[in-house]
Amino acid sequence: MKKVHEIFDTPHRPIKMSGEIYRGKLSLFACVLLPIFFECCTNVRDWSDPADNVPPGEIANVRVENINGGAILRYTLPGDKDLLGVKAVYSFSESEEISEVYASAFIDSIVLEGYADTREHAVQLYVVDKSGNLSQPVMATIQPLTPPVEQIRNSLTAYATFSGVRAIWKNPYKKPIAISLYTTDSIGDKVLFERHYSSAENGGYTFRDFSSTEQSFHFEVRDRWNHIAAPLDTVLTPLYEVQILGKVDNVDLWDMYDYDRGIYRGDPIQANAGSVVYHGRFRYLYDGNTWDNSTWFYFKPATIGQYVPGASTSSYMLPAYLTIDMGVAAKYSRFKYYTRGRSPVYSAWVWYEFELWGTNHPKAITEIGDGSQADNLKYWTSWPEAGGTDAWKNDWEKLADCEIIFPSGTPNNSPSVTSAEDIAFVQDGFGFDIDPDMTGKAFRYVRFVLKKNNTDNGSYIQWSELQFWGSYE
Repeated sequence: MKKVHEIFDTPHRPIKMSGEIYRGKLSLFACVLLPIFFECCTNVRDWSDPADNVPPGEIANVRVENINGGAILRYTLPGDKDLLGVKAVYSFSESEEISEVYASAFIDSIVLEGYADTREHAVQLYVVDKSGNLSQPVMATIQPLTPPVEQIRNSLTAYATFSGVRAIWKNPYKKPIAISLYTTDSIGDKVLFERHYSSAENGGYTFRDFSSTEQSFHFEVRDRWNHIAAPLDTVLTPLYEVQILGKVDNVDLWDMYDYDRGIYRGDPIQANAGSVVYHGRFRYLYDGNTWDNSTWFYFKPATIGQYVPGASTSSYMLPAYLTIDMGVAAKYSRFKYYTRGRSPVYSAWVWYEFELWGTNHPKAITEIGDGSQADNLKYWTSWPEAGGTDAWKNDWEKLADCEIIFPSGTPNNSPSVTSAEDIAFVQDGFGFDIDPDMTGKAFRYVRFVLKKNNTDNGSYIQWSELQFWGSYE
């Protein structure tokens, strides 16, 4: 029988081993590995930093920069090699709990926030090392400037609007706040009506669903430390308003204007349900379903090949136009549209910059030039490929310039949103006010001029709901 090393040393030969040879091989490996294994288990290296009971040195050269609602403390760290950071210990007032905030050893400052007054306050500063040891405290005195919650309250104003009241405020430091509206019940007690959260620099929110009678309103501004500024109490009379309905007594009022001749005006000539052309899908715009992935109005904006005679390209035309016959004349105060309930949120070709126009007497196709498609496209569009002039705007009146602005500061051309604040903003629908100079005029026809969307500025429009408010003529 060959020895084990002779078998291993034989090149390019199939190896056949008896049970005895296998046992010999395993025994050889065991003899080599077992001492290593026991050596590793009994001599595990400690990679953690060594612990000690030696406190670090104190910070020095503390400088105080008072800011609105707090202070920035700058300092010089000691030379200890095992520093973890700095801890500040403080309280907003004698009656409130002790708070702590930490800063890394990689920076030389610590920020304190949340003070609701401009009095002097004491702060203790400790150096912390990696063993959890604390240095002796160093005392500092701060005197915060006017708290942000007070600044916001000082800028807060409210005025009556359609079906409610609107609050506006300035929040220059974009601090998270809550604006609460309280009303008075039948026995004179204040009752919370609604609370709105925001960190917008130029804040604004409309509280709606009020009757058009004189009544008292009580506004409060609260910060994230639960500090409440002095309330704003006012008496206002909301303006009368009703929803302008797309269907009344089971009769559809709204429709795409002169749908069969849309190719003359640059309006969409197909409304799709998947690959099926389905004009009747327009009724989904006013069925009351604001966030359903299966009930949404969907059309393709114009392409050059469809509209411009002789054009061979199929690139999209911008702006996109959509003209609606509202069925009856009405005065408009505001409107809102909901995008398709798509995942991720705000990914369904959302048009974030557009105009709204109104008229009672849109020109007929035969009234424009020689009545040809070419002459009508020049009148009804601004497309260079069609020689467009947007001359129709001379015969209509602009009701609103619209742009979606996220309260969080998220860019409106983002392909989607993920924060809770942004998602709630999208799902609540995008609301826009009509120009105050135009709210007293009634119009039967409205026209959207869609300029920019957040995907490719020319793909589709996917709206699950369109709503208007105002009053009937």
